[in-house]
Amino acid sequence: MVAAAIAIAAAAFQPFYLRIFTMDRARLAASLTELPYHKLPGMRQFMLEVRARTRDGDAVAIASTMRRAPLWTGGYDYLFARARYLLAGRLVVPLVGADNRPQPGNLAMANYIACYRCESAADGFAVIWRSREGVLLRRVR
Repeated sequence: MVAAAIAIAAAAFQPFYLRIFTMDRARLAASLTELPYHKLPGMRQFMLEVRARTRDGDAVAIASTMRRAPLWTGGYDYLFARARYLLAGRLVVPLVGADNRPQPGNLAMANYIACYRCESAADGFAVIWRSREGVLLRRVR
């Protein structure tokens, strides 16, 4: 009976159980942090920069040339869902409706427009920050 238990324990042992203590934890943590955003490279950093330039309570519209797609395939829905997480404390406003049509009425609620991988010009908004991944506009009137 004891021999069988020892045999089962020995067979169940995985080398990972030892490797985990020698892993580069900082590198692993960085890769796991980026993992949920891998479908839209650069999006996480862009939204963190938007977060740094806005305050809690601000309304941020999310603009992109992407079309709506099933949530986890990487379209506008994916961008919008991830932006809501990274911009917690702000009202995140969609600019694309369920039928892939623009929702210009939603722009009236926004103080800012975060344009991911696109250039945008909207009346009453001015560019306050630009990066390789997009621009951030602020309402000026």
